[in-house]
Amino acid sequence: MPHTQSRYQQDLGFTDARVFLGPGDVVVTAPVAPVITRNAAGDWSITRVAAGAETISLAANITNAVIRRTGFGEDLQEQFGGTGIPASAQPQVYRPDVIPAMAAAQQLQPRTALKLKGIKLLSFDTIYRNTVVALTTNTVRVEQTLFVNNVAPAITAVLAPTGIATAAQANPYVVNTALAAVQQIYRNIVDQEVWIEMTAVMANTGKLDFYGFDCLVEFNFN
Repeated sequence: MPHTQSRYQQDLGFTDARVFLGPGDVVVTAPVAPVITRNAAGDWSITRVAAGAETISLAANITNAVIRRTGFGEDLQEQFGGTGIPASAQPQVYRPDVIPAMAAAQQLQPRTALKLKGIKLLSFDTIYRNTVVALTTNTVRVEQTLFVNNVAPAITAVLAPTGIATAAQANPYVVNTALAAVQQIYRNIVDQEVWIEMTAVMANTGKLDFYGFDCLVEFNFN
């Protein structure tokens, strides 16, 4: 079969992508700047030993680490379809073994929306070790920030502050936090960030080793 001046575009995303945002990807605010520490071979963390009651925030922008796409119209041999509705799609099934019964209108209806493209944050693991004394509080949150020229940043709460483990223990925590279904959407608008943040209130002498956020992402890039 000869090549055609076109491209293959899938409708549905893959739900198994993992993006690890480790010490080199994280920004930190604290009374005294924590340091990246080599605890052992292959064991690197952002580490802080508290010299009193301290609040430490660690955040990563997942849109720094993965490609975003804004979506575009489908390539069709017909001369209809593609009205350009951002971030929306008309469900279509192509595999013969899973095609459901269709009404006549469905068989003839052309696509009138852009194919969904980009990334969709589904959940993330927060990986950290807290030793010596318990944390006073510990929360994670997710925010979306949108920039428009000469307008204040528009910040939307994707995940409200959610409490996670505070007790001291010898080994790292791996705490999974899922986004609500209504927030599991493609973030494919231009000039947009998505920040994942952990904020811990440390007690005096407490030691915190932060390893990163391991994110589960749905993606549709092709």
